[in-house]
Amino acid sequence: MKQLLILGALLLTSTIYAQNEYSAYTATGKGVSTTFLTDYHCLGINPANLGWKKFEDKAITTGTSEFGMSIYSESLTKQDLRDNIGAAIRNKSLDALTTEEKLAAAEGFASDFAFNFDYNAFGFSYQNDKFGGIAIAVRSRATWNSSFNDQFSDLLFRGQTASYFDSLIYVDGTDTTMIANSGTISTDSAGNVIGGEASIPLGLSELLNGSYLKFSLNREFHIGYGRRIIHIDSILTLHAGIGAKYIQGIAMMDLTADEDGLQMYSAISPGFDLNYGAAALTNPSALAQTGEQFFKSPVGTGYGFDVGVNATLFNKIHLGASVTNVGSMTYTGNLYTVKDTLFVSYDQDGLEDINISEAPAELLEESGLLTIQGEAERTIKLPGQFRMGASIELGEFIEVGGELVAPFNDVPGNVAEFAYGLGGEFKLLKGRVQLMAGLTSGGGYDTQMPLGINFVLGGGTYECGIASRDAFTFITANSPTVSTAFGFARVRF
Repeated sequence: MKQLLILGALLLTSTIYAQNEYSAYTATGKGVSTTFLTDYHCLGINPANLGWKKFEDKAITTGTSEFGMSIYSESLTKQDLRDNIGAAIRNKSLDALTTEEKLAAAEGFASDFAFNFDYNAFGFSYQNDKFGGIAIAVRSRATWNSSFNDQFSDLLFRGQTASYFDSLIYVDGTDTTMIANSGTISTDSAGNVIGGEASIPLGLSELLNGSYLKFSLNREFHIGYGRRIIHIDSILTLHAGIGAKYIQGIAMMDLTADEDGLQMYSAISPGFDLNYGAAALTNPSALAQTGEQFFKSPVGTGYGFDVGVNATLFNKIHLGASVTNVGSMTYTGNLYTVKDTLFVSYDQDGLEDINISEAPAELLEESGLLTIQGEAERTIKLPGQFRMGASIELGEFIEVGGELVAPFNDVPGNVAEFAYGLGGEFKLLKGRVQLMAGLTSGGGYDTQMPLGINFVLGGGTYECGIASRDAFTFITANSPTVSTAFGFARVRF
């Protein structure tokens, strides 16, 4: 089966919503970032923060291999699903779920599911009091946000034996017959089913009604500049900044079925080797398949811009605001839309494992659930956001703050709704150890408790740490969130 996300193996039991601080693990543990991040970490958050630095004797900051991942799914709280999947793992049958396990997965994944992955391949910044600060970063980012109604989830996992079909085409030796679908067919018997048919078929828009699936996979090249523009002794310091990025779109899908009908568009790199069949022959944007490759060629490009300000009052109070991701993406490769047709019959087995990232292949390929048609070009907005935050330094070793993040639109990659957080850091051993903690909510998540630890060695020369978006991951038996972020190669000089 095609791996639609490079990190599909990480999706063993889960899902996601859009992450707010990219791969900046130093912010993940706090749950807030607007007034805390500086150097290349603030790109995409608030470029004005490039105008100030944490260590007066360090002008250059560089880093690589910083990673952040967050998975959220109500499915993780369902004990029956956990038991079935656990049994599959113990029996080494994760890639061949039984009919009973597929049923449990279908029931479990008929709910909100969200996933974020960010990888900072390289970051560099130079900061000087007179010049200001300039930074670049190269990042990869994957986001997924979905919710399926019961019928849709059942079809994805159980395919031709789903309860939607009242009749099954059954092969017994050389004989083919039509049998009623009781919904309790065994795994052995399911192997003899070669198709399902609905005597009263529904249109795709009705069948999928109330479901959505949004995902994107991009490579991003960031640059930003920020500097001090006002300084009045210890009363007020004001910084402003601007950032830009060039984006390569590797994969994208946006599907929504509601009272307005069914809408879907997708563009997926030929490196994923999806078989679109006859639809590709008439698609003006079709690209030649290249077989599965690690470095995927893009199917779209775009540009985004950020602006921000940061004010410091009395050297203790920090206020920040920014508008990020103003821009658009234009997709011109392997672009497909959906036709709302009657769904009469189906002859596929459904997802073979619980890697939900395989769902787009199950939907889009020639034998998939959707009826698709090609399109030449489509431009969509970037997931624009407005954020504002404040923090205060309580003595030399404590800083606490909060922030609000508001989405401008609901395109793939954006937060689902307002997100907000409170958090901070406590420094031990003269700042060598930084303990981070906070509380966050909104954006499609339940209330979460970020937690992290960061080590700052050599007077700020070397920095490494680890954090989690939600510490409940480790202390609650059935937590709906799995999250981690880390960095081990940040150097200043």
